[in-house]
Amino acid sequence: MKNPTVAKRYAEALFDVAQQKGQIETAEVELVAIVDALRAHPELEKLMLHPSISTEVKKKQMTELFGTRVSVIVMNFILLLLDRRRQENLAGISEEYTRLVDQANGRVKVTVESAIPLSDEEISTLKNTLGANGKQIDVTSTVNPALIGGAKVRVGDRVFDYTVAAQLERFRQTLKY
Repeated sequence: MKNPTVAKRYAEALFDVAQQKGQIETAEVELVAIVDALRAHPELEKLMLHPSISTEVKKKQMTELFGTRVSVIVMNFILLLLDRRRQENLAGISEEYTRLVDQANGRVKVTVESAIPLSDEEISTLKNTLGANGKQIDVTSTVNPALIGGAKVRVGDRVFDYTVAAQLERFRQTLKY
């Protein structure tokens, strides 16, 4: 994310417009698809970010590529980003927009990193525990053998580190004093 403040402002603006038009989820899917397309084709991404290529050429290229594939709201948003020379923030805007959609729908994304794969029962228990406040929990589990044991749980911007390494570090810090 190039500039988190810019990403947040633009994502909120797009969210407001999409909400008024009843196209929140559609805009999210289309925005993610555009970001994925740019990542899949680095030459197109370079074209969009190149400072010596005129805004008009960039707008024409984006309109040809996505004009009939995305909604008017998203296309106008992309053109606005190009006019304001904020296209380098598109990935960050997309991430922030997805966060706003999740928040509006009562979804919370949780990432769990553990030393061994979690069982379905453990994931279900985690969902039930975190979902006790009525939120819909979406758990993504990854394995990192370097953790030795325990798990790191990321809920939004917060990280809960229950790994063996973190516990040993806390113990070491208490022995220090």
